[in-house]
Amino acid sequence: IQRARKGRHANSKTSFFQVDIALETVLYSTKSQFDFKELLGSGAFGQVYKVIDKLLDKHFALKIVRFKEKAVREAKAMSDLYHPHIVRCYSAWVGDSGYQWDSTDDSSSSTHDSSEKFLYIQMELCDTRTLKEWIDENNKNTSNRDSKRRKESLDIVLQIVDGVEYIHSKKFIHRDLKPSNIMFGQEGQVKIGDFGLKSNKPYGRKVDIFPLGLIYFELLWKISTFHEKDKLPLRSCRRHDWTVANGEGTSKLRSL
Repeated sequence: IQRARKGRHANSKTSFFQVDIALETVLYSTKSQFDFKELLGSGAFGQVYKVIDKLLDKHFALKIVRFKEKAVREAKAMSDLYHPHIVRCYSAWVGDSGYQWDSTDDSSSSTHDSSEKFLYIQMELCDTRTLKEWIDENNKNTSNRDSKRRKESLDIVLQIVDGVEYIHSKKFIHRDLKPSNIMFGQEGQVKIGDFGLKSNKPYGRKVDIFPLGLIYFELLWKISTFHEKDKLPLRSCRRHDWTVANGEGTSKLRSL
């Protein structure tokens, strides 16, 4: 461990995640470090909890997934991404147990094969509302021509563009851009998360550009897109007036 720590400081190109993965044991007990407050989400991928770091007295999101190559790749890449519109990854480590939230007694219990490894990813805590929910709410309450919605949509998509450009500048592609994978920070700023990260080869940046256009489409119009392709009314789409938000920002979208 001491050699790993010295190497971390000696070589600035070595990320903290690479060092932590090299360690075969967890350096501290997760349950003693964090107070588990709320289950934010769960699924085949694992669970995400709202936790409090007891020492720092700060809230974080703690993602617990089975130790697999895809999860390791995502956490490793996220640990090197520092951008205001990307969910921040603070730390990651490997543990021998995964937690299953039990809301009845506010405790966590382990239910798994004792030989199985789990990856813990400590991340920035975002608002529980995703961009998909923002779109659903606005579809209920506003019209396609609502000027406030158009202004907010342009602001949101420009923040997403900034984040995507940064990801591409680091020779990565997101590969899973969709409204449900875009969140909002505690101060309302857009945060891109849930990466299916790959290097640019052999996919290319266009893999992200097309869904980015679809997201802007969904932000502006009450029409489903590829994300719900079976419901897409193509004939209705062709009859719409496709004039979108003008002014600052459109040139940036065109250049991307």
